[in-house]
Formats: sequence, C-alpha cells, structure tokens
Amino acid sequence: MRECATSMRFLAAILLLIPALLHSQSPGTPIELGPSAVPLTGPWKFSPGDSPWVNGEPVWAQPGYDDSHWDTMDLTPQAGSFDVLYGSTGYVPGWTTRGYPNLTGYAWYRLRIRIDSHGRPVALQMPLNVDDGYQVFANGRYLGEVAQFGPHGVVLHYAVAVVLPRLQLSPDGSVELAIRFFMSPGSPTRWPKVGGLHNPPIIGLPSTIDLLHQSTETTIRQYVTGNLVTALIFFLAVPLPLWAWISHRHDRTWLLLFFAVIAIFASEAVSIAAMLTSQVSIGLGEFWRSVVDPGIELCWTLFWWQWFGLRDKPWIRSTAWLLMAANVYVGFCLSSPFFGLSFAGQSLLRACSTASLVIFSAQGALLLLLLLEAFRRDRIAASLAAVPILLLAFNNFYVPLLVRFHTRSKFHVVGMDIGTSEICFILMLLIVGALSLRRFLSIRDRELIDRESIATDLEQARQLQQRVLVPENTRSDAYSVQVEYRPALTVGGDFFQTLTHPDGTLTVLIGDVSGKGVSAAMLVAVLVGAARARARQTDDPAAILEELNAQMIGRSGGHFATCIVASLGADGTLRLANAGHLPPYLNGAEIAVPGSLPLGMTAILEPATIICALKPDDCLTFMSDGVVEAQSPTGELFGFDRTAAISTQSAEAIAAAAQAFGQEDDITVLTVAFAPAEIGVMQEES
Repeated sequence: MRECATSMRFLAAILLLIPALLHSQSPGTPIELGPSAVPLTGPWKFSPGDSPWVNGEPVWAQPGYDDSHWDTMDLTPQAGSFDVLYGSTGYVPGWTTRGYPNLTGYAWYRLRIRIDSHGRPVALQMPLNVDDGYQVFANGRYLGEVAQFGPHGVVLHYAVAVVLPRLQLSPDGSVELAIRFFMSPGSPTRWPKVGGLHNPPIIGLPSTIDLLHQSTETTIRQYVTGNLVTALIFFLAVPLPLWAWISHRHDRTWLLLFFAVIAIFASEAVSIAAMLTSQVSIGLGEFWRSVVDPGIELCWTLFWWQWFGLRDKPWIRSTAWLLMAANVYVGFCLSSPFFGLSFAGQSLLRACSTASLVIFSAQGALLLLLLLEAFRRDRIAASLAAVPILLLAFNNFYVPLLVRFHTRSKFHVVGMDIGTSEICFILMLLIVGALSLRRFLSIRDRELIDRESIATDLEQARQLQQRVLVPENTRSDAYSVQVEYRPALTVGGDFFQTLTHPDGTLTVLIGDVSGKGVSAAMLVAVLVGAARARARQTDDPAAILEELNAQMIGRSGGHFATCIVASLGADGTLRLANAGHLPPYLNGAEIAVPGSLPLGMTAILEPATIICALKPDDCLTFMSDGVVEAQSPTGELFGFDRTAAISTQSAEAIAAAAQAFGQEDDITVLTVAFAPAEIGVMQEES
C-alpha cells in the first residue's frame, strides 16, 4: 500500500529547485547546496527487469555503467496533481501509465549528479509513496532498503520515512544513484497508476533533510489521527454491545454489533501499525484485509437485518453470507502475490479484480434493498440509518469512483485527516447508539406499562384468592379455629378450608401446590372449589382427597399438590387422611400419619386413614412447609425442632416466628382447639 507524501507542501516553501538533468554518460549537472534541499526529479534512466549480478553485486548499480539505451522517467509532478487515494499534492503517476502497463516484478532507476557541497556531508530522503519495495545504491555501494530482499523472493513491507545519511561522493562530487524496485503482481489490481516512484527523492544537507524527515513524520502522524480516533472510539464502545448481549442472550443483534465493533477496532489497529512501523508486511496486511473487511460488511448487514426485524426475509441473510464468501475468495486471490503465492496469474488477477467490483456492486445493491425494506418497518429508524448504510455501500467501491471522478478519500477535520471509511464507521456507531437509546426508552415505557398491568392483574388475583380461601363461618359448639396465611408472593400456592356439617362434624383441609405465582394460584382455586363441593357430599377425608386428585389429573400443568384432610366429630373423634403433606401436631407432638403420593402424581390415589379420639382442651396444629423451610440469612433452616417447640402457640404467633426467621415459601398455619359445649357449661357453673 502506497503512503501519503503531503510533505511536498512543506517543500514548496523551503526547496530551491535546481535542475540536475543530464544524460547518464555526461559528467553531470553541478549542484551547489546552500541551506536547502533539492528534489531529484531527473529525468531518471529507467529499465524494466533485474540487473545481472557479478560477484554478488548488481551490475546496474555500478558507477560508469552505460545506461544510455535506457528509457527516461521524469519525476516532475504536473501542476495541480494530487493522489486521489490519499489527497497528497505533487503526485507522479507510476510506470504502468508511462509505457509499461503490464510490468510487475523488478525495475531499476538510475541518475547521475554532481554536487558542490563545500566538503559538507550529504543526506538523501526517499519518498514514502512507492510501489512496493526498493534497494538504494550510491556509486555501487548499498545504502539501505524498504522490504526484505532475499534469494528466495522479496518480503514487502509498508513504506516508512527513510533517510540515508552521509551519502558517499566521488572526489569530484559526483554520485550515481541506482534504485532497484520490486512491485508485486497484486498491486495493479489494488491501486491505480502504480509502479515505482510517485515523488522524487530529496538530496540535501543532513540538517535540512532532518527537518524534512520530521515534517514527513508529522504528516504521517496527522494522516493516521483519523484511524487513531476511530480505533479509540470503537475500543471504548466494545463493552456496550457485549453487555447488551449478555443481558439479552436471546437477541443476536447485539452479538453481531459486538463482532462488528471488534473487527473495526482490529482493522484500524492494523492500519495504524502498518503506517507507523515497518513490522507489518504487505502480505499480512492484505491477507487481513481480504478476511476482515468482508467480515465487517457481513456483520453490519446482518445487524441491520436483525435490527429492523427482517427475519421474514431470509434471502437477505443468505445473500449476505454468499457475497461474503465470494469476497473472501476473491480477496485471497488478489492478495496472494503479496505473501509469496504464485497460483494466481495475471489473467486470474484481472478476472478477480473485475469480480470484486461486481461483488461490491452486489453488496451495495443488497444494502439498498435492505434499506427499502427497513423503511416499510420503521421510517424514523430507517431515515437515521440511511446515511451510514449508504456510506457503507459507497465504501465498498470508492477507489474506482475516486479514480473516475478525481475526488479525495481523506478530509481534513479539526486538525486530523479522516477517511470515508472512518466517517462511515463513526457515523454508524453514533446512529446505532441513538437508535439503541430510542429502543431502550421505548422498551422501558412498554415494560413499565406491562409491569403496571401485571401488578394490577396480580392484585386482582390476590383479592380473588383471598375470597376463595376465606372459609365458611365455623359454627361448631365443640371446636374453635384460627388461621394465618402469609404468601411469599402476591399470590401463593397454599390453600386451606374449614367446613361444618349439620351434625356438628368439622372438616379441615390444608394443602400446598408446588411452585408460586399465578399458575399455582389458579390451581388453588380449582382445588378449593372441588374440596367444597365434595365436602358437602361426604365428610370422609379419603374420599375428599380422591376427588382432589381426580381434579388434578390432566389439569396440573406440571404442578403437584400435597394435602391433608381431617374430619373432627362433635364427640372428639378425629379421622385423618394425608397425601404427602406435613403431619399435624397434637399438643406439641407430631401425629404419625401414613402418607401417600401427592395429588396429581398418579391417576389412582389410595390414601390411608387413621382414627383417634381427642380429649377436651386438645389442640391440633396444621401448617404448610413454609414454616419448616424458613431460612435465615446465613442459610440455616427453621427446622422441625423449632416448629415442634412453638406448635402449641397461636396460629399468628407461629406464622410470625417463621416469617421473622426468613420466609422462603408460603406460610399457612391452622389451629383447631377441642372445647365441647358441656365443658364450657361446667366451667361457667364452677
């Protein structure tokens, strides 16, 4: 990739242009160096191909070599010329536009000059904008290179500012400069007007060359400020889509945005490293570009596809993946010469270059179709997204447009150079942020309405459940009943009932539906209704449990329920049947009640029944497992021992103790005290 050479603006103020143009066999035009530097515009002698080598030295670099039969190459820039890719002035087209359209590989430049420096040392600054790598020789002596020239090929690196200090002059002040160039076969497919030098080298006193070098480095730093700002913005933005995806794992929109942000940050970081150092090879950079750039395009396309809810248009996703795969393949072929692969000949490279334009055009058309579909879904969001989407489409094939219309790809904004791709990505991120804020506010308002609606529904469900659970008035001359119910949520899964019969028998029922919330509460309503209906027909505890089990089968929705039913006769006879519930306590001691499976587990329930006799002043305590399973902040359970110890207290006291310990589940406590009427009369008479 060729670098910007805008340091020519600085040269316009300090350079004294002195022509040094002589035939290579002449003694050379004299140059007297004052406090200035001179661009070596030539005309240079030029020859395609590589030099023969003798004793490990290139013949074409030796002084006195007869290059009179070589072509000439004038490096004087045309007035008003500039580089369409980088916006630099003083641009000189390469050899592919100057008679060598198909030349790749090696080529040589030669120039003979004579310098009157009054015995002072002389330095040479090479231009940044070259294709692709070179070696510099002065009077046959090797001075330096940009690239790694080896016996098995050339490893190309992105050009950096190179100064060759203390140029060795002949006794008469003459010097013959020879530059050996190598251009990859892939360069003509990537950039227009490539080949060799695009700005002349500059010769001068070391102090002046040092100033020019500093100016060049300042220009490079200014050139990459747009990349630095973009990389910083996207680095800071990385946690946001990641957090959004972690918070909404079901929504892949944020995951795609995260991948796009990461890829853009990585791409900008590689570009910065390539421009500021010589450690990134062109092969690595071009391979990275051929893989990452299509990935960025794909991530953004799928992001907008997801964002606008176009999942009913799967052809957009499929086309995006297909174009990405084609783009990667074509990009790999085009970049293969930069990392030493030779399977792609010039014909294939030209075909791939044409194919890339077709693919870019198809990607741009796909983005436009996506935008049209988006306008049908959300005009406001689509209007905001239109600018970055159109810029993304333009960014795919801006190089041919720049060449055709001679527009600039870099813009100077608030002291930095920023390119169309950086503008596109930053705008994309800002608009995505605005749209995300808009969506967040919309979702928040909708969730607020939903929460208010749910709260209203839960309150109505709570009131309904309270009315359902309120037992009939207990009119018994033999028993007094206390009930305390404290749900863990607005509505709970515990249920209870007390019903009196004409003969004075009292039926007590307490149970617990698995789970919490509205679904458990709805099942509670079914069971309470069934219990009331069945209890009016019989006071047999087992029959009541069998009816409740029949109601559960096929309606439980994955729930089950524990339940215990007690029938207390007016004479103190107690009959108990249990379906997986906690046994009751009698005067502080647990009653041994054979259990069976909970309700809803099997179609046939055969609960065992026990019969015993109560004595006057006996107290029965029924409770749900919310008492036993109450848990302290340290994780300690309330447990059976504490439950047994307080089982003789009032229902309110027991429930309050468990709740204070740490309520985890619904808490229901029901106490029944046996106090026959004759006992009350005898107490009054005494």
